[in-house]
Amino acid sequence: MLSVANVRTAGGTAKYFAADNYYTRADADRSGAWFGKGADRLGLAGEVDPKMFEAVLKGLLPDGSRLGSDNREHRAGTDLTFSMPKSWSLLALVGGDKRILEAYAEAVKETLAWAEKHLAETRMEVNGKYKPVQTGNLLVALFSHDTNRNQEPNAHIHAVVANATQGPDGKWRALKNDKLWEHNTLLNAMTMARFRLSIERLGYEIGEIGKHGNFEAAGVPRDAIEAFSTRRAEVLAQVERMTHKGPSATDTATLMTRAEKQPIADREALARQWADKAAAMGFDPKAVIAKANARAASDIGNVGSLASAARDLAARGRELIGALAERFGLREGDPLLPADLARRPPEEVAAIHAVASAVRHLSEREAAFSRTDIYRTALGFGLPAGMAALERRVMQLERQGQLQRGKGADRTMVTTASAIVSEQRIVAGVEEGRGRAPAIVEAGEAGPRLQALSQLKYGMTLNPGQEAAGRLLLGSNNRIVAIQGIAGAGKSTMLKPVADILREEGRAVLGLAVQNTLVQMLERETGIPSMAVARFLKRHAGLLGGGDKRALAKAKAELRGTVVLLDEASMVGNSDKEKLVRLANLLELDRFAAIGDRKQLGAVDAGKPFDVIQQAGAETATMNINIRARDKALRSAQYAAQGGHIDEALRHLGSNVVEVREGAAIEAAAEWLSLSPADRERTAIYASGRELRGQVNEAVQTGLKANGEIGEPSLRLQVLSRINTTQEELRHAATYRAGMVVEVERDKRAQGLSRGMYTVVGVDARRERVELANERGKRFGFRPDKLRPQGEHDALRLYERKELSLHGGDRIRWTHTDHKRGLLNADQARITAIDKGTVRLTTSTGIEHQLGKDDPMLKRLDLAYALNAHMAQGLTSDRGIAVMDSRERNLSNQQTFLVTITRLRDGLTLYVNNASRLEAAVERNTGMKRSALETVGLLRDAAAAGQARGQVPVASPEKQPPEKDRSIVRPFEIGI
Repeated sequence: MLSVANVRTAGGTAKYFAADNYYTRADADRSGAWFGKGADRLGLAGEVDPKMFEAVLKGLLPDGSRLGSDNREHRAGTDLTFSMPKSWSLLALVGGDKRILEAYAEAVKETLAWAEKHLAETRMEVNGKYKPVQTGNLLVALFSHDTNRNQEPNAHIHAVVANATQGPDGKWRALKNDKLWEHNTLLNAMTMARFRLSIERLGYEIGEIGKHGNFEAAGVPRDAIEAFSTRRAEVLAQVERMTHKGPSATDTATLMTRAEKQPIADREALARQWADKAAAMGFDPKAVIAKANARAASDIGNVGSLASAARDLAARGRELIGALAERFGLREGDPLLPADLARRPPEEVAAIHAVASAVRHLSEREAAFSRTDIYRTALGFGLPAGMAALERRVMQLERQGQLQRGKGADRTMVTTASAIVSEQRIVAGVEEGRGRAPAIVEAGEAGPRLQALSQLKYGMTLNPGQEAAGRLLLGSNNRIVAIQGIAGAGKSTMLKPVADILREEGRAVLGLAVQNTLVQMLERETGIPSMAVARFLKRHAGLLGGGDKRALAKAKAELRGTVVLLDEASMVGNSDKEKLVRLANLLELDRFAAIGDRKQLGAVDAGKPFDVIQQAGAETATMNINIRARDKALRSAQYAAQGGHIDEALRHLGSNVVEVREGAAIEAAAEWLSLSPADRERTAIYASGRELRGQVNEAVQTGLKANGEIGEPSLRLQVLSRINTTQEELRHAATYRAGMVVEVERDKRAQGLSRGMYTVVGVDARRERVELANERGKRFGFRPDKLRPQGEHDALRLYERKELSLHGGDRIRWTHTDHKRGLLNADQARITAIDKGTVRLTTSTGIEHQLGKDDPMLKRLDLAYALNAHMAQGLTSDRGIAVMDSRERNLSNQQTFLVTITRLRDGLTLYVNNASRLEAAVERNTGMKRSALETVGLLRDAAAAGQARGQVPVASPEKQPPEKDRSIVRPFEIGI
């Protein structure tokens, strides 16, 4: 793995190096070496002189330049530590094959050269503002070490990157090292890919493949790896004792368990000790080396099994061509794979497949992504292709138009041709419905009638934003419209009188939402019959093919005069939104309204079509007055968060932001437990991610049990927790691990699999084989790579087993749906009693059930004392207790923060590990989904054209004064 650490202060650095001589000691008599264009420009070459090294780290350069000042601390540099997987250290250092060390060193240098070209930056003044500027040069000292602090074989290279780089103007400045931190996993995967190509040429076989491109050597047993890894065992043991888990916890545990690295008194004696230890456990590294040499000498598989297949194609004929095409997912018309794949060199074939897999994987979740995302993902699939081959393939796809480069601020991004087409179809569908739905209530009459009904029936007056939204729903001439409402704007309150008027006018009203809990809430709060988006699309899927005219006529008759309202529309991705828009026009709905807040959480799948249709000119009403929050400070915090002003939001929360360095989840649980039962019912607990949610749930259950509030006996369950994978990841055997559970949603007759649950009992990632066992123990060979690329969504699901104890009184939520019994995914229930393995419960709607110990739904549940942001969106509570952790990088974003603090009416206590770091993390990461049209500039061009015609574009709601409403925005057109 590659680890990154800052070498912090000049004074501390000098003391550190002088006292321990840590880097410049260079284990095994290998002195350090200068590397990089920055070193070349300063005349630093060859062996690293300790005094010069120390001066450079202090900012004193050989040309007389000085970085930093007497009044300002100068960061010394950044330590990139590249560590070989343990099995390769054993072969190199115990077995004596020094070629492995040379191969790894060359791979590290190749990676650093790439980092120098693409990631080296400084800050310079450009047009009066300081901005990051690429420099293309680094000043690096490389030190090769071969032991860890327990004096075990551990080949690793310290690349100490000095805090110095030469700007385009020739002046030496401090290095902006953000990208070195950001891309550490990419740099590791790049190194391992290059290393793999080299050692396979030496005849070695690849063994177990792990995360970020790491792999072990075939032939080195796991017990040998563990026997020489006591240092790692110390770190993992410390992590287990810590509350917070994850990469940051591992880094902390490493420091906590770090002993002083002792000098090696007798290196030959240490080498004999290693050899004796290996022999005692029956491991002979020289035998593995001899086998590799024999393979290399006979030229069998010297660049991997893929190369062997490619070399033999001409001789083995068309049969093998078809087999190779199948292995790489080649299908007729696949735009990501060339037709002449079989005639290309092995590494190029691997690169083509790796990039195709990466693009498919990324495209499922985002409509646009960076090139470095493609490289990182492609390398992570573990195919024998280096960085240069991947870069060439990405450029080929760009030239072909399958990948299209972003413009302006998105110039580092790319999107796919298919994503652009999908978003164009959505916008075109909105345009197709323009002027095609006569007003249900005349525009001049809609507002007064709406207010009169609202006051008479519900005793309330709609605010200007609510009235404008109602007028749009009732009086527009466009079939497809949007209502943009900030969190707490009273969208459900507005929908009740609107639905009443629609019914009075003879219209049927149907609500849609992405989650079952949101469906229930929409029905409960508005009285509108509702269903899940997935269920609606499944019901009408046959119409999208366009072939069955009688089915279309029947569906149109059934839905004639229907108004469909899509709630929480921001949570719908491009794929589903395109289908919904097409159906709205096919079925000739009287109105299809997308209602939500584009600032809140987006879809799990790619795209942000709710935002796109607003930018593209869909007729939109805006509701920007928060009527949910009753507490003034909380309301101010919510407005600030809505505008992206995180510092201001935290300031308004004031003392309700509580810092707990470790154990914030436990503190949050303790506060909730300290409330009275009545107050607990009014107070929700929100956790930003799965890990924190699990910690809160466990802590609450423990507290309730200790207080006797949940009963005995308990029932120990083994539940299924879904693993978050894309369809493309499911096509790679390396995704699967023994003990996981595979759910087959539809029969896979070609592989002998019927619908049902299977346990993974074995994985051979090199041969793309997974062995499964059904519930009766019968075994099946499964080839994930035979799954169709971008095939049926959710045709296959992957789970891990998790132990869970249930008690009478526990609050649970379902993780699966049983429609027949009304047990709905994400809905909550209360365990009322457990008796001899039988579970009695009451659902959120008051329905009582009794489940036997073998009931499949007892595997599809989790505790529900805490909810994460995706579960919470659309819900409301009086008070809340929330937990966020700045170390959860992807979850520390503005959308998660906004959803978390806007669920509440009267108050919020926010537990954080570090308030200032959380603020910085959230400010930096908007969490917004990407748009393909936005990335390539089509939306911007359309907006400019619309303004030129004198039409009014959609403005951002946060730029409007909170207490003032905006009238319905007039649309403008987008050219398709």
